[in-house]
Amino acid sequence: MLSAVKEVGKLVIEREGRSLLDVLIENPNSNGSYKKVIAIVLEQKNGQVRFAGVEQEDYEEAKVARYLYRKGAARGADITPTARITDKPEFTFDMKILGWFGILDEKKLDISKEKRDLLGGIRNELKKNGDFIKKEILRIRQETPKRDNLIVTLKIKQDNELKYVGDFEVFKKLLLAKVNEKDMRNSERNKICSLCGERKDVIFGKIDTYAFYTLDKPGYITGGFDEKKAWRNFPVCPECKVALEEGKKFIENNLTFKFCGIQYNLIPKFIVGKEAVSDEILDIFSDTSKIFSLKERVIRKIADDEEEILDVLKDAKDTLTLNFLFLQKMNSAERILLLIEDVFPSRLRRIFEAKEYVDGVYGENFTFKNIRNFFSKSDSNKRNFDLDGYFLDITDRIFKVRPVDYGFLMQFIMKRVRDDFINDRYFYSAVKNGLMVLTFLENLDLIKMEEEKMEERIFDGLFRKYGPAFETPLKRGLFLLGSLTELLLRKQYKEREAKPFMKNLKSLKMTEKDFKGLLPKIQNKLEEYDSFDRGKRTLAAEAANYLLQAGDNWKMTVDEMNFYFASGMDLVDEVAKIIYPDREHSGELI
Repeated sequence: MLSAVKEVGKLVIEREGRSLLDVLIENPNSNGSYKKVIAIVLEQKNGQVRFAGVEQEDYEEAKVARYLYRKGAARGADITPTARITDKPEFTFDMKILGWFGILDEKKLDISKEKRDLLGGIRNELKKNGDFIKKEILRIRQETPKRDNLIVTLKIKQDNELKYVGDFEVFKKLLLAKVNEKDMRNSERNKICSLCGERKDVIFGKIDTYAFYTLDKPGYITGGFDEKKAWRNFPVCPECKVALEEGKKFIENNLTFKFCGIQYNLIPKFIVGKEAVSDEILDIFSDTSKIFSLKERVIRKIADDEEEILDVLKDAKDTLTLNFLFLQKMNSAERILLLIEDVFPSRLRRIFEAKEYVDGVYGENFTFKNIRNFFSKSDSNKRNFDLDGYFLDITDRIFKVRPVDYGFLMQFIMKRVRDDFINDRYFYSAVKNGLMVLTFLENLDLIKMEEEKMEERIFDGLFRKYGPAFETPLKRGLFLLGSLTELLLRKQYKEREAKPFMKNLKSLKMTEKDFKGLLPKIQNKLEEYDSFDRGKRTLAAEAANYLLQAGDNWKMTVDEMNFYFASGMDLVDEVAKIIYPDREHSGELI
């Protein structure tokens, strides 16, 4: 996966013609909330530096290179004397701005006397005027709306020209030096890079581009917890490190989407090299404007994310694969929830084909959200989603063509159906969702539906519409029994504005014995309401026929039996069109 991220970074750098420095610089306004800049202004004249004041200006995207921002340690100076203002502005000045000039005290600092004098003069002026500068920073912070975050940087006037830190070679040189300084503490010479496979003069052994890689956990230590030998875990050369960081940055900014509420990074892997991939596809993975235009198009979705671009990628050739990295960020740490590797575009096409089949059968837009409805919370009253692991496992199985446990799936479908049923919510929606999920997975050959040969009957056309879902006598019998029950409940509600027969359904936890005793109860109730007409008699006879064919000792779980019964309740209108062919069916007729 990390090699794939590096390749994305390398592709972006090459296609944009960017320099090493361009890659290392970070955008201080990456989240869009840092809209104002506090500039500490100094003037250099005749070799002397003097403080000239504090100014406020609007942030400009075009000046990113001139701001020369790169984040450093949380409780230390940043890599350059440009910083984001924290909730303690005075801390930002002391630690991030003035603190940066502690670099002058380093013995191995490799800069000329002229440049050292410039930096020394700036540090002296900042110290001398520190109290005033902090008061000005605090004043500006208080006068600026809270929603607008602030950046603080330096501006230096030379020969009547105002320059930012990024306009000076000394700041750029020190940026490059500081970036590599930390990595050089754990490095080796003349070793092979794990990402490009080439022998390099220097390789780094402690790359922290992704926070899930750490050397303070047993699983990552090679060489008996000797950190000097830890480079063997993940040796990376300087060039690949830069490409890896750029790749992560581009992916997080442009190829991060949500899969039914769970964030993921979409990472391509070029199997036989970029040369075998079309320019259109390369643009998707290297051109920000191209990605934005794709997100704005009205295209089909499988993950219910408005910015999803999988519909475009499914048409690519199998010269690349896609990795789906579900990454959870907790403060400065990162945890991999799931990594789905090596999904071919052809597999995406097959998933979209199954989606379109379900859309056609049910007349609704199917997405993975239909699955997510059953795998979000174990209790609807819970605040947090605690079933993410189950949902992601099913997602992984769908993408990687691994079977889904039918009984496990049915358990969660019926849990949701029962919960809605017991709490008098519209449980029919959950039933239809369940049917769509089963049809989707069956079409992908991830679950196997039992099928039996049966004689031609009146409802065959309806059952064929839903494929193998109803291809056994027991499933058909329970389905039709459910439809007959729904017709009785509608009649009761019409007559009494209540549904007292509901108590016989035992919260949809009925057993084989319960179902066998239900049909005569329904018939008797319909007779009492003088509503056991020809259509309902036909329906009852067909239900009885299939249940008799099923025999005794049904080999079906309680969850499955009740689901097919509830399916008949949900699809009763389609049944009514068959038993009342000469009338326009509606609830009022029943």
